[in-house]
Parts: sequence; structure tokens; C-alpha cells
Amino acid sequence: MKTTLTFRLLNRLHLIESEEKHGKLNPISLIWFILRTIWRRIIFTFAYKAYIFEFAYKRHLRPMIWRALGCKVGKRVHIGHGVRLDFDNAERITIEDDVVLANGVTLLCHRRDITGYHVGMNPKDLPMKYDNIHLSKGCYIGMNATILSGVNIGEGAIIGSCALVTKDIPAWNIAVGVPAKVNKTNQ
Repeated sequence: MKTTLTFRLLNRLHLIESEEKHGKLNPISLIWFILRTIWRRIIFTFAYKAYIFEFAYKRHLRPMIWRALGCKVGKRVHIGHGVRLDFDNAERITIEDDVVLANGVTLLCHRRDITGYHVGMNPKDLPMKYDNIHLSKGCYIGMNATILSGVNIGEGAIIGSCALVTKDIPAWNIAVGVPAKVNKTNQ
């Protein structure tokens, strides 16, 4: 089967592979192919990944929604995909300017008070403890990290991926692990 120069060029660029499907591309069909591919990519992206307006989601829409829920959110805050906040206690969360919350971060402002737990007691009958979370200016919270109630993350601190933060992290420190421990101090 004789292929067109257009097909050979696009094949060489790894944009198309099937000679049977695209072997007879001419300039008109190439334009149609490109438009159809772009349209399909837009629909796929919007429907499954919501990346079309991703910058607006992370930087504008999500912080705006969080403010409406009662959370104190500063300027230029980046909130990634799947970031979960404690909806019933959103007013207990303070996020200062330039903070980055990577995908999958969880912020919890409540936990069970287990100090009075004893044999025969049902754990779900334990009272709840509520406390604030404060994320200081310019800190970075890595993917899938969890911040528990009562925690303050200092200015410029970095929390590693999948960390469980149970205690305050001082400014300009890097904390990793479960539970998170300061791994490096940058003072």
C-alpha cells in the first residue's frame, strides 16, 4: 500500500501509527484529523481529568469555594486535586499566602479523645476533640500528606509526600514520615 507524504511525516513524529486507518491522509483529511483529535482531547480532558481550566481550579475556584465554606485562605494559594478539608470545621483552618497543597492532602480539625478509653467501652462513644490547623506563608504540603488537628506548619516548611503530621513543624524545616519528623533544618 502506498502511503502519502503526510502520513509518513506524522508517523515519523509518532502522532499516528495505523497505516490502515490513516494511510491515505491528504492535506484536507489531515486538517479534519487534527481538528477531530483536538476536540476529542478537549472532551476527554474535561470529562475525566478537568485539566482544561486546571490553573483556575487550583488557584482561583478551589480557594474561593473553601472561603465560602468558612476556611481562611490567603492569596496565591494552590489547592491540588482531591484535597480534603474538614467540611464541618472549615472555620478552624487558616491557610496563609503562597501555600501549596499538593494532590490528595487531608486536613482534619477533629479527632477522638482517647484519654478516658477503657475495657468494654465502644470507641465511637468517645468524645471528639476539636482544634485549629494553621499553614503559614509559603509552606508546601506534599501529595497525600495528612495534617491533624492542633498542628501549625511554619513559614516555608516542606511536608513530604504521605507524611502524617501530628505535631507542629517549625519554619523552614523539612518533615517526612509517619509520624512526620523534621528531617532537615534550613535556618
